[in-house]
Amino acid sequence: MYVDGIFTSPLEGDVSDFPKVSISEYLLSLVEKNGLSDSEKPWVIDARTEVQVLFKEIEPLSRKIASGLARLGFKKRDILYFVTYETAQLYLVQLAVWRLGGAVRGCYQQEAPEEYARQLRETRSRFILIDSETEARMKQAAQMVDLQVSFLSFGEVQDAVPVAKLMTDDGTAFPDKVEFDSDDVIIIPNTSGSTGLPKGVLHTHATYIALSHNRKTLSRVLDFNFMTPMSNFAVGSFMLTANTIVHGVTIIHLGKFVREEYIGNLIKYKPGNCLMYPFVASWFARCDEIEKVDLGFLKMISCGGSVLDVTTAELLVKKLPHIRLAQFYGMTECLGISNTEIERTEEEANMPLITAVNEGETCVSSGKLGACVKVKIIDEKTGLNLGANERGLVYVHSPMIMKGYLSENSKEPVRKDIDSEGWLKTGDVGFFDERGNIYIVERVSFMFKYFMFIVSPTEIEAVLQEHPDVHEVGVVGVPHPESTSVARAFVVLKQGRMCSKEELRNFVAERLPTYKHLHGGVVFVDSLPESRGNKLDRPALKKLAIEQGL
Repeated sequence: MYVDGIFTSPLEGDVSDFPKVSISEYLLSLVEKNGLSDSEKPWVIDARTEVQVLFKEIEPLSRKIASGLARLGFKKRDILYFVTYETAQLYLVQLAVWRLGGAVRGCYQQEAPEEYARQLRETRSRFILIDSETEARMKQAAQMVDLQVSFLSFGEVQDAVPVAKLMTDDGTAFPDKVEFDSDDVIIIPNTSGSTGLPKGVLHTHATYIALSHNRKTLSRVLDFNFMTPMSNFAVGSFMLTANTIVHGVTIIHLGKFVREEYIGNLIKYKPGNCLMYPFVASWFARCDEIEKVDLGFLKMISCGGSVLDVTTAELLVKKLPHIRLAQFYGMTECLGISNTEIERTEEEANMPLITAVNEGETCVSSGKLGACVKVKIIDEKTGLNLGANERGLVYVHSPMIMKGYLSENSKEPVRKDIDSEGWLKTGDVGFFDERGNIYIVERVSFMFKYFMFIVSPTEIEAVLQEHPDVHEVGVVGVPHPESTSVARAFVVLKQGRMCSKEELRNFVAERLPTYKHLHGGVVFVDSLPESRGNKLDRPALKKLAIEQGL
């Protein structure tokens, strides 16, 4: 729906109807309501270790862990900081922390100790959860901060209390009552750090309940067991794991994307739905092995995290015609903005892919807005609201928007990207079609200028993905003294394929206008760098391009 320059959700929703309870009380009540209190069904599985947590264990084990934490001195508003590869019992610890009125913050496992120390100072964390693989870095970081910390661990780590021990606590230290406020912080996920150091994003009981309460927002997506390669510290990891309780399905965490293990895990766990970042989808769509194995159990592939090119999307639905391809749009600062499984029209019901042509570019939709979400598309030059099929800056208004960014230098959340009326500047460029579907074209920070023209790297990537010899590609703008920037492509060729750089440059030149040509050339690489969140690391590519020079 489009009224007075604002696009709204087709789903009914009223913020005043949201339960005024803590997120832990909300989720635990649903375990009981969904008849899962005695269920042997797995809630979370860590595919790396095969450790799993059953639905029937959620309440008693989280209570025991909470009691053990309380016995160690954990109190309301304390923040547990974790750096670990574990992806099953971690969510029990998270729930235990919430039951005590605390919050959690996690981080990338290969970060520098100095960055861990900076984040510890921001959070003032007195409790740090580690494992044997992250022990050395975290203990080094702890020595850099003026804090008395207690270490917890998955597995045996010297001078750390094992989570396994907390799980045997008798429960007597569990507090009778913990006061809470809907605005209390429960989780501090990090941004990807694509424009600098990772920023801690403050989410509350209210923002998480806003995502979960209208079941229609994620109902079709979570009709099935779900497999994901998301990092355990990513906002989506917490988001989806919490919502599998709401929908009573199992979530399988891979911990990270490992190409050689991915299809094996698919066959082993047989999820009905699996999440893929676009660069994973690009590899998967071009992987010969998927045509040699039976993937009939797979009903849906969900994509999110960045822009999915239409070539990859079409290849997926062609190779796997029995699946639905679901697109998500969300961000660390605002949980669930849209997805393609929300209120499809009769015309869209059987479409394997929702696309639109805009400014000569075919784009893949991220679906309709979730309950209580509003979006406006703003003309960057005039500041005016735009209508359907008009491309501009995306602003979001939603009860799922963060409280603000955490800052060591400010007692109050930093809300520099949120205006006085509560609109969040997403940093994305997009548009809507006439049916209310949103299309995200590019991150503003990824775009660059060639003379007076704005260039979107994903558009060039989408063209290169059409070449039969190209396996993966990343495009960045390289600074140039005359034209501001020039486009350079880093290309991974398919195994056994041969292709010249000139052929790829010509391939793009034949399909795109001059200002989108690869004036910065083509570089063949064995692999593309990944960010902390397992996405394409464009800043690393740009740094490499600058080091290479013109």
